[in-house]
Amino acid sequence: MKKQYSRREFLKAGSAAALSTAVLGLLSGCSSDPQSAPQKSEGYDPKGLIQYMKENPASWMSVDNGYWSEKPEDKPTVEELTRMCDVAMMAQLAVQFSEVFCVVLQDVQDQFDVVGDYWDTLFNAKGRSVTEGTATILFYADKILPQEEHATPYGSYVDSTTGKESEVGNFYSQSATNAYLDTGIAMGWMQFAAHALGYNTHIFGGLYGEAAKNDPTRYIDGKGLKRGWGFVHTFGEDIKDIPVDGNMKLVGAMVIGKVAEGEDAMTAASKHMRPSNYSFYDGVPGEKTTIPSSSDATTAPTADATTAPTSTGTPE
Repeated sequence: MKKQYSRREFLKAGSAAALSTAVLGLLSGCSSDPQSAPQKSEGYDPKGLIQYMKENPASWMSVDNGYWSEKPEDKPTVEELTRMCDVAMMAQLAVQFSEVFCVVLQDVQDQFDVVGDYWDTLFNAKGRSVTEGTATILFYADKILPQEEHATPYGSYVDSTTGKESEVGNFYSQSATNAYLDTGIAMGWMQFAAHALGYNTHIFGGLYGEAAKNDPTRYIDGKGLKRGWGFVHTFGEDIKDIPVDGNMKLVGAMVIGKVAEGEDAMTAASKHMRPSNYSFYDGVPGEKTTIPSSSDATTAPTADATTAPTSTGTPE
């Protein structure tokens, strides 16, 4: 029998306890230092999160363009955005030779200058991709640009604790594969943290239309920002050594906010199938295999299919 979802259930999807407990337990002790000592969590079974996500797809699905709340009070706070950034920096990023750097945009015009309205127009969205109720986080990465476009010489790294060139300097070289991989991992962790704090997200993987004519480095150029390497320093230190200006490339942007009044987390969600794109190698090269079907595969008809489930009960 098909499960019936009420409006109340969907409104709770972005911030339900099962999902929130997973990260809020982590976030509760979070400061601006993402390297604080690990805390033991009591009484939480992380396996419950997997089941929760399967039963509540709207908790992690993208919010369609035009479905954001326009209320300024629905914008994530500075404290919440700081927590999200802290969690993103906790990701395992190429043994912490960390290429990723984030910039938080809170002004709606700044956000629009990056995201633009290309997708809004293309799909005839009912509203803009960003509003007064959203914040947008830009994800930049180092090591993508070739040396002729990269301000700092690759292969050089002066350890700020000694003032001498470090023996790990040769690891500071162009490595676009690691940089893109690390950025994607950090974006995934930030998305998880945003949902845990009761927000939904929409990710943009580039600049389109009129927005593509803007210089995305204007948010970092000339500001004297520096980033650090976790690998080279002791756990708990947060030393910034490498200039951001002139070295970073914009990789993607994440819009964060709450769904508009009159919508719920499912009607506002981007309801596309999530195929089960995986297999298990059977140890026999070159031999055709039969992939067994899974009883709970994401290709089966679910609430994430082409139509939203029927709402029951009374709205809040």
